[in-house]
Amino acid sequence: MNIEEFEDVFRSHYSPLVSYVRTMVADEDDCHDIVEMAFENILKNLERIERAKAGAYLYTATTNHAINFLRRRKLQRRYAEHFLKTAQMATSEEVQQSYEERMRIAMRVIESIGEPTRSILVACYIDGKKYKEVAEEMGVSVSMIKKHIGKALKILDDFRKKCK
Repeated sequence: MNIEEFEDVFRSHYSPLVSYVRTMVADEDDCHDIVEMAFENILKNLERIERAKAGAYLYTATTNHAINFLRRRKLQRRYAEHFLKTAQMATSEEVQQSYEERMRIAMRVIESIGEPTRSILVACYIDGKKYKEVAEEMGVSVSMIKKHIGKALKILDDFRKKCK
């Protein structure tokens, strides 16, 4: 497929894909981000994708991106619930001291995560930035951001399991 065909595919599929993603994801901006990631994939592999198969490829890629997005959100909610539950448990002085100690250890774990993984984790989970935004700021791909987030979450999950 060439760039002119890509532009035609973009014009004809963008809006229907956003509507399709809206059936799975509530936030309008997130829907646009997901569809844009699918188009980025096509653009990166332009010479390998046939014009006739572009629509099917886009729907498959968009579905996969939406599922991954929903999985990340579910994981974020789990961590938020875990920390909320931990905070609620910290009522007595003894429990409060235990909680504060775990939080100090957790912060040391976060601080021990190497760069750029730590910066990416902070930007996405503490500063609330989207993967695409962080990728643009750092001059890397969204998939690289996802790789570092996965690495950081694995480290934090291992820490969480040790604290149980």
